[in-house]
Amino acid sequence: MPARLVSDPHSVCYSAKDVSSVEIPKSSADSLSGKWSCLSATADGKPLPTEITDLLRLTLTQNRYKTEKGSEILFDSTYTIDPSKNPGEINMIGTEGDLAGKEAQGIYSLDGDILRMCYVMPGLRRPEKFESPTGSQIFLVTWRRQAP
Repeated sequence: MPARLVSDPHSVCYSAKDVSSVEIPKSSADSLSGKWSCLSATADGKPLPTEITDLLRLTLTQNRYKTEKGSEILFDSTYTIDPSKNPGEINMIGTEGDLAGKEAQGIYSLDGDILRMCYVMPGLRRPEKFESPTGSQIFLVTWRRQAP
């Protein structure tokens, strides 16, 4: 099933189909690699309902960032991280359609098996704090690593 641009405000992410290789320092990417379940998500200041967050899954590898809602792929792209920043920075690069080559910027923190991400769509400034005020167009998502 081809990926597509998702405009549903409950989708939390945008989608892209093809993934190209991006080198990430092995130790950094390894700490994020794995499958993650959504614990909570806020979009533009509004908490997403549990029936949506229960369906959200994130898969991170060395060079791939993929978010799914049930069997629907919401976002499949390349990414880079900069763990030397405080908080860490993440950049996700769209690879399809109107978002091809455009960078969504965010911040992240990893505490054991809990990953917090706060990001915006391409063209907006990277968030500086882990918050999603109303009207900000910022997404705040908390993930828990799934057992292997």
